[in-house]
Amino acid sequence: MFSSPAFLKKLQSRNSEAITEVVQAYTKQLFRASLGLGFDANTSDELVQRVWATFFDVLPNFQAKSHVRTFLFGILYNKASEMRRENFRTDVADPVEEIMDRRFGEDGSWLIPPLDPERVAMAAESIHGIEDCLKGLSTAHRTAFWLKEVEELESAEICNALHINATNLRVVLFRARNGLRECLEAKALLESRKEK
Repeated sequence: MFSSPAFLKKLQSRNSEAITEVVQAYTKQLFRASLGLGFDANTSDELVQRVWATFFDVLPNFQAKSHVRTFLFGILYNKASEMRRENFRTDVADPVEEIMDRRFGEDGSWLIPPLDPERVAMAAESIHGIEDCLKGLSTAHRTAFWLKEVEELESAEICNALHINATNLRVVLFRARNGLRECLEAKALLESRKEK
């Protein structure tokens, strides 16, 4: 029905009944797809609202070269990418100095010395522990780390995929690795306390 020329003409002319039918047919699907993309319920609600706002803006120019559903999901994926970039920029804006201040004193000495590497290596053997630590990273940090260390993509490819420059990528990877190291060290410390 949504593909019929008569319906598409109504939709393009912003007929309220046609718009209501499309909204009722696809809002839940868009929401579920947003959840599937890894967004929480509140962010998914916001993302779906952005999809509908964009859809209504471009509706008069919709030429029906694709099905309405395909068109909506294309908007969803574009808006999801935009939202991730917005969140990524927020993450990138966090100062690196905070991490350094937590680890080193003014004279450059360790505030909290690193754990014995053997203990850290033993803790890191637990895949479950590593997965937990990865889940603790922000989406941007986890994605960059995964693309670099697991998928072994080149830095230029990662920069293109995440829409960042090489400097930002180095900062993000530093934070991701530091976050993983701190998490794994904390797990190793807990294990060593259990052994005592």
